[in-house]
Amino acid sequence: MSISIRQLSIIVMIAFLTACSSKPRTPGTQQPMAAEQRQQQLAAMQQFTVQATMSIKSPAESVTGNLRWQQLNQNEYQARLTNSLLGISLFELSQDLELTELRVRGERYQAANASSLLWQLAGWSIPLHDMALWLRGLPGDSATALQYDQAGHLTSFELLDSTGIRWRLSYRSFFDDALSLPRQLHLQSDDTQIRVVIRSWQQ
Repeated sequence: MSISIRQLSIIVMIAFLTACSSKPRTPGTQQPMAAEQRQQQLAAMQQFTVQATMSIKSPAESVTGNLRWQQLNQNEYQARLTNSLLGISLFELSQDLELTELRVRGERYQAANASSLLWQLAGWSIPLHDMALWLRGLPGDSATALQYDQAGHLTSFELLDSTGIRWRLSYRSFFDDALSLPRQLHLQSDDTQIRVVIRSWQQ
């Protein structure tokens, strides 16, 4: 029995569609690393950029802004927090091996302790000293009361910043990548709450 060109075309098309439907699809998420390997990779991340939304609620005022944190190497970084609605810079911060420079309300200041200076000028503070670590999900040397989940993610810890303020930091969610980078963070002291929602990581 002969097969017409039209019938042959239909058979080829069915075979092609069957092959496509049976082909494995690339998953939308990555398999997370084992806990020890992930910690090593996070510690090795010395250059990265974070784009996030940050809200700060203190007795002095409530602030919501867009945070850009650029880690240049282990000791140097640049950060900027701008008002979400107006785009006005709330603070700009840069640190190198020798000095920390802070710009608040258009004025430029230099200090060895940026957290203390920010508190004096703005009425609220952030634990800046270990921020490059806790943004990545690492506790730092001063951290205590560390807690982990079953997958080995650090979920919360306490830290004492350079101003003497004790904070409780909690990780609320993580990205679905191999490093399980933090997505939502919450910091709380006796009178201040800070929420960070990270929109993107770049390495």
